[in-house]
Amino acid sequence: MKTNYKPVIYLTIVLLIFYCSALFILIPIYMFNIDINNCSDAVYNTLRVVPNIAEALLLIILYRNTLKKDFIDFKNNFGNYSDIAFKYWILGFLAMMISNFTINLFSPVEMAANEQGVREIISSVPIVSLFSICLMAPIAEELTFRKSFKDCFSSKWLFILISGIVFGFLHVIGSFGSLYELLYIIPYSALGIAFASAYYKTNNIFVSIFIHCMHNTILVLLNILLSGVILL
Repeated sequence: MKTNYKPVIYLTIVLLIFYCSALFILIPIYMFNIDINNCSDAVYNTLRVVPNIAEALLLIILYRNTLKKDFIDFKNNFGNYSDIAFKYWILGFLAMMISNFTINLFSPVEMAANEQGVREIISSVPIVSLFSICLMAPIAEELTFRKSFKDCFSSKWLFILISGIVFGFLHVIGSFGSLYELLYIIPYSALGIAFASAYYKTNNIFVSIFIHCMHNTILVLLNILLSGVILL
């Protein structure tokens, strides 16, 4: 029996892109001779989203055939898929909110460092944040944590749990400042598990991308409205 190594090779490439994407911030810095230590907050926070955009574009190229096929299927079955997406989003969102509330009852840390960073970007460059956080980041993360992981795991629950937990872990571990912040792996993982479940049920990556985009867009717009940020 011939072993198919293609999914493992793709997962390896995807993880390399994920870990190396931060280097793409150097391109605009050198192209425009930007002094990162003396630039404005707007320029600095715009540079911070470059890795997300670069990663998404590379993964779109890598998975272009799957994306074309799934997009046609998603468009033809939008009513059914959007209904499934909304149901799984509600479950994931409720699990995330309940776990966040529980953590905040006894944790001295009000929010994860990742969340603080996102809010800084929204406040500084709201238009850029809408493009990056609401579109490019969901595409990059769903292709990374859902598409590439699902191709490597034949077990439904193994895929869903690993995909969700790794998603939560990597949202916290790269920027946490205290052990309390590690608890925020739970709400992020809950959301990741919901995304993975929706993808597994439909076998269409645009379903989880749609949920992720919807979730991020709602939170970004709420943050903009509550903070009084003017879209310029």
